[in-house]
Amino acid sequence: MPPTNGRRAAIALLIATALLSPAPAVAATPEPAGVQQALDATVAAGAPGVLARIDDERGTWIGTSGTADLDTRAPVPREARFRAASLTKSMVSAVVLQLAQEGRLSLDEPIGERLPGHIDGDEKITVRELLNHTSGLADYINAAEFADPERYGKRTYTPQRLVAEAERLPRREPGRFAYSNAGYILLGMLVEKVTGHELSAELDRRIFRPAGMTRSYLPVTWDGIRGPHATGYHLPAGADPGVPGSLRPITRLNPSFAWAAYGVVSDARDVNRFYQALFGGRLVSRESLAQMRTGVATPQAPVFPRYGLGLESVGLTCGEMWGATGSIPGYVTFAFADDTGGRRMTVSVNVQRNDRAVGLMLLAAVDALNRYFCGEPYGRTARTGGASADIRPRSST
Repeated sequence: MPPTNGRRAAIALLIATALLSPAPAVAATPEPAGVQQALDATVAAGAPGVLARIDDERGTWIGTSGTADLDTRAPVPREARFRAASLTKSMVSAVVLQLAQEGRLSLDEPIGERLPGHIDGDEKITVRELLNHTSGLADYINAAEFADPERYGKRTYTPQRLVAEAERLPRREPGRFAYSNAGYILLGMLVEKVTGHELSAELDRRIFRPAGMTRSYLPVTWDGIRGPHATGYHLPAGADPGVPGSLRPITRLNPSFAWAAYGVVSDARDVNRFYQALFGGRLVSRESLAQMRTGVATPQAPVFPRYGLGLESVGLTCGEMWGATGSIPGYVTFAFADDTGGRRMTVSVNVQRNDRAVGLMLLAAVDALNRYFCGEPYGRTARTGGASADIRPRSST
C-alpha cells in the first residue's frame, strides 16, 4: 500500500475531484481510455514525473507525463529503472514459499528455530506472521535514526543492526496487521541461513531469471541505478511542496537500510513480468499462491483492503486486484495484475512525499489503475468512519 520514508506512517487520502485533459503518449497499442488523463493528474497533484506500463494480450502500452528531472526537464525514459521498494517483499515472499514447497522450512515454524537471539519472543513469532505483518514487531524505519534519508542514505547498515533498531521500539499487538520492514529483514536472513547463499543470488536464481527479469537486481550498498532512470526526489519533513525547490534529488543512496524489505531495483517491464510469472504459476505452486493471496484486513481499506504473504490487494470499482505498492526515498510504485497475470499494470512516480496533500497524487495513480482494469474512473470516496483512508504505498513513510 502506498508514501513516506520506509515507515508505514499513514498519509491521509484526499480525494481529487478533477483530472486534467489527456496528453499524447507514445504507445505500441491504443491507450486504454483515460489512463493518460490520470497520469497527467498525478503530475498536476505534485509528482515531477510518472511512467505507466500495461502488458496484456493486446501488447504493450507505455505512457509518461511530467519530467524525469526538474532541472533539465528531460522526459521520463520509457524504460526507466527505479527503486521498486516494497515490491521486493513479493519477491522475497515467493522465495520463502519455494523453500517451504521444498520442505526446507515451514511457514508455521518459529523464526527462533533458525535465527535464535535476534528478537525477543522468537519462539512465538512464526515465518507466516513475518510474511503478513501480524508478528507485532515494530518497524525500524520509525526510529530516530531514520528521520532524514539524506543522512541515513549515506550510511551502511547490517541486517542485524536494522532488526536491533526495531527491537528498541515498542511492539504492536500481535495477531493484527502492523506493517514492519523488520519482519522482512528477518526473512532475508532466513533465506540466507537456509540456502547458504546471499539473498541477492537466490533472488536472481529463483525469481529474476525464471521470470525473464533481466533488468532487476538487489543492490546491497551500491548507491547508483543502472540503466536509464528518472531523478528521484523526496520532500524533507516540514517542507512545503508548493514552494519551488522544495523537492530534493535523492537518486543516489546506499540501499543497505532497505535490503530484503524494499531494496530491489527494477523497471516496469520486469515488474509486469514478475507478476505474470507469479500469478501464472511459474514461480510457486497454486496452493502457495492461494496462501499468498489469503489476506488480513489493513487500515488502508477500502483502497488497499488486504495484505497476504508479501502481496496486497487494491479495491477497484470492478473488484480486488493483487500485487504490491512501494515507497522509498525517490520513488513510489504501484503494480497489480488480474488473477492469472494476463493483464498487468505498473505505475512509477519519481518522488516520495509525506505531506497530507500527497493523497491527491496517490489517488490519481489509483485512478490510472482503475481506468485500465475496470474501464472507468475510480470515483469512490476513500473515507471510513469519518476519517480519510490511508492509501500510502508500502515501504517507507
